Amino acid sequence: MKISHIEFKGNIYEQGLVHGEALRESIEKNIDVYLHRFDNEAGINQKELLKRTKSYLEPFQKQCPEYMRGVEGVAKGSNKDILNILMLNLRYELLYYELGRKKQEDSVDGCTSFAILPESTDTQHLIMGQNWDWIPDVECVLVTNTDPDGLKRLSFVEAGILAGKPGINSEGLGIAVNGMYSTSDDWSRFHKPFHVRCYEILRSKSLNEALNVLTDTPRSCTANFLLGHTDQGAIDIELAPETMNIINPVKDILFHANHFVDPEILNITEPPNPRRYLSEFRHKQMGSLLLKHKPLDVEKMKNILCNHDNHPQSICRHSDNSLPISQQTTTRTSMIMDLKEKSIWYSNGNPCENDFIEYSLNN
Repeated sequence: MKISHIEFKGNIYEQGLVHGEALRESIEKNIDVYLHRFDNEAGINQKELLKRTKSYLEPFQKQCPEYMRGVEGVAKGSNKDILNILMLNLRYELLYYELGRKKQEDSVDGCTSFAILPESTDTQHLIMGQNWDWIPDVECVLVTNTDPDGLKRLSFVEAGILAGKPGINSEGLGIAVNGMYSTSDDWSRFHKPFHVRCYEILRSKSLNEALNVLTDTPRSCTANFLLGHTDQGAIDIELAPETMNIINPVKDILFHANHFVDPEILNITEPPNPRRYLSEFRHKQMGSLLLKHKPLDVEKMKNILCNHDNHPQSICRHSDNSLPISQQTTTRTSMIMDLKEKSIWYSNGNPCENDFIEYSLNN
């Protein structure tokens, strides 16, 4: 089954307006989903959540006025209060911080990302992507954005959130992401949010420009970013609030899950996590499969992303019935990106159960 694909054009307010209008029902559902999860999992009721969101409003407007215009467009188009839309776009800082601080043992994680340099692909093209694992009930969509300067972006988004993750742009740049935690995280620092950085990365024209988006300013919370450019290679950045670790390809490959490869390098600590070994397994499994099947191509990657070793906590993630429903995580999309062709192959849900559909920015 295909996921919905929507095209947006114009300035960011106009794109946000159409986003809100086209995805109104999905946005309403996502607001309800996150309000419920914040209340039940993080212990933050709606009043407190929107109070925290409102406190972010002024710094958000100063740090990223362009993105804020898009948020205003989504709110107008969906006929929702702007604080609810801003909450969705801040959900990484607000939710990950609280879960990492209070309930790491009860939190959800997800995503196994990868990149393969041209030297180890059949086509001599840089290929990258990920299984994007998250809570099953969030509504998502594939979008193509055409900006006023002609730049195009093709990405996977949650309804109500402007930024795409993962995705590619018409300059041959791609992004994949992994959620992570550290004990240094603090949403109330009010630094540039995760989703704004994702948006600015997909607005970048070079690997260095994208890297600057991540490194030029401090962060509120921890995350991992895998960046690639068709002519400039790929790097992985483990990004803590004050420090970072840049990981370069080894044997032409990169891969990452939801933990720091070496926390001591960044002089940080991770919250105690009795399920960290599950992330470690996916990380090692991805690396082993990439090395085993070189040279790689899109078809081989489809098979690797369907891998079920250690099921259900496998690269292709399925609901784990040993955990409460609130902690279920599944692969919401599996995405493979050819940065030279500017094409994406994606699945609507677990790739073992759903066909990969191809979209291209060249069409």
